[in-house]
Amino acid sequence: MSGAHSKKQYLVMFVVLTVLTAIEVGVKYLGLPRGIMIGALISLALGKAALVALFFMHLKNETRSLKMVVGLPMCFPALYAVVLIIESIARSAFT
Repeated sequence: MSGAHSKKQYLVMFVVLTVLTAIEVGVKYLGLPRGIMIGALISLALGKAALVALFFMHLKNETRSLKMVVGLPMCFPALYAVVLIIESIARSAFT
């Protein structure tokens, strides 16, 4: 099987995703300013999503064009979320 993963690879991915999740929880309790905290959490979530896509959807072995077909649409919800966050911060600053 050319696309199969070994048990060790699954364990490594489990540990990496667990560590990234623990970092997300830690970021929440660091007392960072709201904008920085949200930016860090979004970055970590996007990183985790990319790892899941590359590993579990087997995209790491695909062509560049297929990676772009999957990856570019993933950017739009993140961009939309950032715009909404900025709008929310701006609205709260002026009220």
